[in-house]
Amino acid sequence: EFDITVTINGVPVAFDQPPVIENGRTLVPLRAIFEALGATVNWDPDTQTVSSYKDGISLSLTIGSNILHVNGEDVVLDVPAKIYGGRTMVPARAVAEGFCCKVDWDGVTRTVIIVK
Repeated sequence: EFDITVTINGVPVAFDQPPVIENGRTLVPLRAIFEALGATVNWDPDTQTVSSYKDGISLSLTIGSNILHVNGEDVVLDVPAKIYGGRTMVPARAVAEGFCCKVDWDGVTRTVIIVK
């Protein structure tokens, strides 16, 4: 089984925790993907909630929840955010689309392709 690669505008994103596939969804380390998209990242350890902001769009997500809040609207996720290897892992497609990016999957190369 090959490792999963994530590219943003053709540039591979480096992760300290490799992406994983769960229930057919690719989960990626949240901080790395948000920073690669140029978004802020804030973590509230008390509520286990991460929030992010970019270009007038705010996202928030709580560990264990399958609800992504995008500018106050609820988006239901197929797989909740969770912690793997000490990292908050989130569905790549949902968070990238939350920031109005186009997302594709190349099953042959096992690559998540994000275009912003």
